[in-house]
Amino acid sequence: MMMNQTHRLASDYPNLKGCLFIVTYGRSGSTLLQNLLMTIPGCTIRGENYNTFLPLFDAVQRARRTKTKWQKGGKAPFHPWYGADAVAPNKFAADLRDAFVRHVLNPPEDARWIGFKEIRYNGMGARMPDFLDFIRNDFPNAHIVMSSRDGTQVAKSGWWPNHDPDQVQAMVTHMDAMFEDYHSRHPRCTSLVNFADFSTDSLALKPVFDAIGEPIDAAEIQAVLANKLSH
Repeated sequence: MMMNQTHRLASDYPNLKGCLFIVTYGRSGSTLLQNLLMTIPGCTIRGENYNTFLPLFDAVQRARRTKTKWQKGGKAPFHPWYGADAVAPNKFAADLRDAFVRHVLNPPEDARWIGFKEIRYNGMGARMPDFLDFIRNDFPNAHIVMSSRDGTQVAKSGWWPNHDPDQVQAMVTHMDAMFEDYHSRHPRCTSLVNFADFSTDSLALKPVFDAIGEPIDAAEIQAVLANKLSH
């Protein structure tokens, strides 16, 4: 699906086809996945940013709540919510998104796909689906790739050995269930992938590439797989 060229981001990035977001937890192979997806010509997926977009989501939610709850009473100067009727949540959201893209992601002007990967979702709880909805609705032609990995492998990797392995497994099980539930409700704009597959099979991500209308280059994929990451 091509991006609606009336979207505000089209003026800064005229070749933009859409946006890709990697949603996962730590030590799931997200950096490898990021680089595999960037074999798509003109694709720039930035790394983690401490979930910078989350407080922007919170700010927009507060503005919308102000508008919805107090716009009638807030028209009078003596009202404690004076000016609530003048709040413009959608314009506020668009300005925050544009600033985030320009100054946090800062992709090249000729980018065809832009986005970022983030692992800080396991602490969001029930808010995560609303946050993902915000991403889908705020970015043009957004596609969310949710990545999973075997819990026992996660528990042995990176910083996780310092945690109770049962708690790590419970986190992985919970997050994977949330990913599956969200994908079941939004199958056309989300994909589910697993580290065990895309770390060994050069064509494992073909369904993702197909979903966004991009050809997969098995040779380029294999070159990325052959380049062992240092972290």
